[in-house]
Amino acid sequence: MLLENCVLDVDRVVTAPFQRSEPEEDWVQASVSQIIPSALFTLYAKANYLSFGSAPSLLSDDENILFSYFSMILRSMKESLVDAQEQLRLFVEAEDQCYDAGKRIRGESWDKTADQRARRHFRYFLISLQSALDAVADLATFFLSGLIPGLRLGRAQFSRLEMWLVKPLPPAGVIVSPQQHFATKLYDTLRPLVQPQPPSPERDWLPLMRMLRNKAAHLGDPVFRTVGLHDKQSMFYQFVPRVWPYIWEKYMKPTGATSPKDPNFFPNLLRQTLVHQDIISYTNGLLGKVKDVVGATTSVLNEAFDQFKDFPVNQSALAELQGSSEAHEFEYFPATGSLGTA
Repeated sequence: MLLENCVLDVDRVVTAPFQRSEPEEDWVQASVSQIIPSALFTLYAKANYLSFGSAPSLLSDDENILFSYFSMILRSMKESLVDAQEQLRLFVEAEDQCYDAGKRIRGESWDKTADQRARRHFRYFLISLQSALDAVADLATFFLSGLIPGLRLGRAQFSRLEMWLVKPLPPAGVIVSPQQHFATKLYDTLRPLVQPQPPSPERDWLPLMRMLRNKAAHLGDPVFRTVGLHDKQSMFYQFVPRVWPYIWEKYMKPTGATSPKDPNFFPNLLRQTLVHQDIISYTNGLLGKVKDVVGATTSVLNEAFDQFKDFPVNQSALAELQGSSEAHEFEYFPATGSLGTA
């Protein structure tokens, strides 16, 4: 069906209600089940449940652009965390059904399709987590326009926040604006979460997650290689490499080939190249860490919302969003015989 074959002279539109006096059921469920941080639900409530026409003056431009986009970003954060929780559940279920030698020894069953399903859910899980973080970056920009280098509304780049958190903040001036106050508060809140310092075992958690997510999004499931190791009871656990590419073939040698015999080589290799906790523990910890970042950010921005809501329209944010907009000339694919339809 082509657009031109539809009725374009629309005189009535049916949609979900734009004005609300109470929270939506999906938000309540996500909050009650603790899938989303309480601070995110609080911000949703302070924004009058994202009801049309209830934008604070800070986000009340003449064309309803800022508050509409603000609503989209809050929903994106909520949906991303809900999806990540669901993908984690499906991933754990699939992992439990994967083959390992211990199951064969114990006479337990497995599903031949489970490994492929587990990889797919792991990929979707990583993508959802990154989406939640990128939404965090856009949300911060509504209140801190121009204070975080390279961060522009509409670009959804948490990597800019990450880069900002690497370096110390410059010394504050004699007079500190309200926006600068909250930028400093956000920095102090996020830095220990995003940039844990040595000897913390959590250091580099975000670069590792981003690497895994990028490789999954660009190259698909085949780039995921895990290593199965068992305990003394022959219970197997999967471990994720923390290096890429993970080429175990380079350690394979032809039969009869001579190589130095170092009894510590293999244990050291595993310690150097693998995450030190099994993949189920790792994914649960990763979800918890992202939720901590979302919760910490929205906690600070709740205070900023209270302070800034009656300010004039944030023209800088509006200009950034309009500058980030894109439009393309594509209309449709012409019919191509048996495979194409007009």
